[in-house]
Amino acid sequence: MNSLGMGIDAEISYEADRSPLKKSFNLVKARKLIYLFIFIKKLFTYRPSYMNLTVDANIHQLKKVWFIVIANQPYFGGGMKISPKSKPDDGMLDVIAVHDISIMKLLTVFITVLWGGHLNINNVDFFSGKMIQIKNFGSVKIQSDGEIVGMDEVAVEVLKEKICVMFKGRISL
Repeated sequence: MNSLGMGIDAEISYEADRSPLKKSFNLVKARKLIYLFIFIKKLFTYRPSYMNLTVDANIHQLKKVWFIVIANQPYFGGGMKISPKSKPDDGMLDVIAVHDISIMKLLTVFITVLWGGHLNINNVDFFSGKMIQIKNFGSVKIQSDGEIVGMDEVAVEVLKEKICVMFKGRISL
């Protein structure tokens, strides 16, 4: 597992995988554009929600969360540098939380994530830890490496030479 996200990123992954337009984009060798197309659509339909983020027992209550991504390497989504400080072998998970920002600022985040510059934007918060929990107060999907794996609540812990992901009511190894 490279990354796990909750919020607009998971909603985009879910819709892109089911979109009849995906086949058309693939035919013209522009398959990544489906994600941009759906991102623009979701800017106007996705409603940021309230989430609790716990990093090694430190609780952060975040309002109007667009997304939270847990990563153990810098890149996701075909080359976006979502977590520029991540190292896969440092025994830590890095967390990027984007919250309390306008749609225009979210567009800036989207552009600067291409080279990792988004960490300098207010309300793009970076955390690092071994045990991460996210609880959404509403209904939102969770993606792991682009695949939908659950809803609303997740816990991820670094284990020596293992990763164990627990979703509400089940465990995936």
